[in-house]
Amino acid sequence: MISDAERLVDDWDSIREGYFPGEPDEALSRCVERLSRARAAVPRDPDVTAFFTLGLVLMSGHATWAADSAVADRTADALLAVASDPAAADLSCGHGSHPCDDGDLDMRWELFPVLLSLLGGGAEYTWDDLDEQGEDPDPESRWRCPRTVAGFARSAAEAIRGTTGP
Repeated sequence: MISDAERLVDDWDSIREGYFPGEPDEALSRCVERLSRARAAVPRDPDVTAFFTLGLVLMSGHATWAADSAVADRTADALLAVASDPAAADLSCGHGSHPCDDGDLDMRWELFPVLLSLLGGGAEYTWDDLDEQGEDPDPESRWRCPRTVAGFARSAAEAIRGTTGP
């Protein structure tokens, strides 16, 4: 459980929407720092790591188009570190597909606040709320899969790198 998850999700979604009343670059930087701490924790909590990774993904539009280049670079680096994590690359999960497979983040943005709330410990939603067609027998497993998190991280990092350099 992440004690400030609800506030963070609201802030991150308002950054995505372009109406955050604070400093978006600071919010990105704080999220990168918290992701770094989550990845360094022993034992590592995959939900906390996923929460901060997907928070960066949610804010990736700001990183791509409006953030200071150093902030954008740190954001892309953090996302690429998650995307290349051996825990995801070497995972044999058994899922036929993952929510990130279509590569179109625009189709998923509206689901991210729900997903982040669930990962952060919110009880307002259920994992079935992420099953868009009502056909997934286990939406929780597919959305929490490290390959899903890594796939979204990779897509966002590639979008950011497309505008900030190598």
